[in-house]
Amino acid sequence: MGATLRPVVDPSLPHADRGMLESAVGELTPAGAPPPAAPRWGGRTRGDAVAAVQLATLCGFLPVVGASFLLGRVGLALGAIAQAGLLSVWWWGGLGYFLLAGTVLQAASWVLIFILGCGEDEKAELARRHHGRYYVDADFGTSRLRPFVGVSLLAQMQRAQASITTVVESEVNAAGLLDDTANAVTLPQQEWEIAQALAELTRVATQVQMTLGDGKPSPQVTEVLEPQRQALKTSADALVLRVNALERYAQYAQSADEAYREWRRVQELEELTDDTRDILARTVRDELAVAEIDELAERSGLLQLRRTVGEARQAGQGLALPTAERA
Repeated sequence: MGATLRPVVDPSLPHADRGMLESAVGELTPAGAPPPAAPRWGGRTRGDAVAAVQLATLCGFLPVVGASFLLGRVGLALGAIAQAGLLSVWWWGGLGYFLLAGTVLQAASWVLIFILGCGEDEKAELARRHHGRYYVDADFGTSRLRPFVGVSLLAQMQRAQASITTVVESEVNAAGLLDDTANAVTLPQQEWEIAQALAELTRVATQVQMTLGDGKPSPQVTEVLEPQRQALKTSADALVLRVNALERYAQYAQSADEAYREWRRVQELEELTDDTRDILARTVRDELAVAEIDELAERSGLLQLRRTVGEARQAGQGLALPTAERA
């Protein structure tokens, strides 16, 4: 399967943390790899220090601009107060005191910006703190493990995730026709348990593969290897059955979506029945009106006038024919 695997995150983590980790496709360290080390100085660099000086200078001497840039409306209010204070210092104390006050404010701003505004971003910090509580595609091996487990473990994880997504995003689930509360709890737990089992299978199968190496195993090694291979395949087959059950659930949800859309079309057509009846009644009224108008025309002599005008025009055309022939 060519679909990109979304990180599988422990459902017991806070919802906000889960959402941020699930969105970090391609940015997370596999659970089977060593955890990422904490960066020095909290991820702050010399470049951060230089950038902080520039912002701090703005906050020190034009706080109404710098603070509003950093904090929005709250910063605008605080910056306006600080700006008024600086102008008062300049007015009463002169330029020297103004520069001194601005420098002090600049230094304080630099410390706050460098400590609070620079360094490791929140997503990277979460990925480091929760390492081992999420899985990525690298945790489910490659096709080289297929001889030991009989299937592609990554493909099984992709199938499971796609099935769960189909159910959760179905129209019937959104309409509350499925057990949406149970789906919100049970399906993420199912996904997590499948990921844990597949990752463990990957770990053991990888160890077996590394032990064997690339050469052809001897009969003695094959004799020892075969029970392990059978155990791995049995575990993989059990997981495949679990994934198949999720796919059946997804197919039921898709069929229910089709039936739900059909039901909605029927409901919409039934709602239009009254309008159709009104149109039919209006049609009957139109037919009666036609008869009434014709009767009015008969009474008013319009039809007789129309016939008379027609006869006159025919007579005129007849008179013109001899002239045309003479010409």
